[in-house]
Amino acid sequence: MAPTSLLAARPEVGRSKDTPQVRLIRALSARGVLLGTVETAALPALLAATAPDAKGGVLYGPSGPGNLVGPPVEHRTFTPLLTEDAARVWQVSEQLTRTSIPADSLT
Repeated sequence: MAPTSLLAARPEVGRSKDTPQVRLIRALSARGVLLGTVETAALPALLAATAPDAKGGVLYGPSGPGNLVGPPVEHRTFTPLLTEDAARVWQVSEQLTRTSIPADSLT
């Protein structure tokens, strides 16, 4: 979690001002405490997309306490994630990015 524009208080997301939780996230993240910075929050996705040894179909995330901070590592996929749900997320992602990457080509 990192302080990005996704946390911004905007009427279209139902907030006219920042919540105390958002202010706390911003304050902690600015200091790199518990929560990542914008730069470190991107590292797992960057590793998954560019590392030669990254594996398709694998979840990457922070390695530190609570998986909230630290260098990216491979994680077990969340048990509740159903195959049908994953397929739907993949399909919507392809539609939104106007790309087509067969899922079996990533393994």
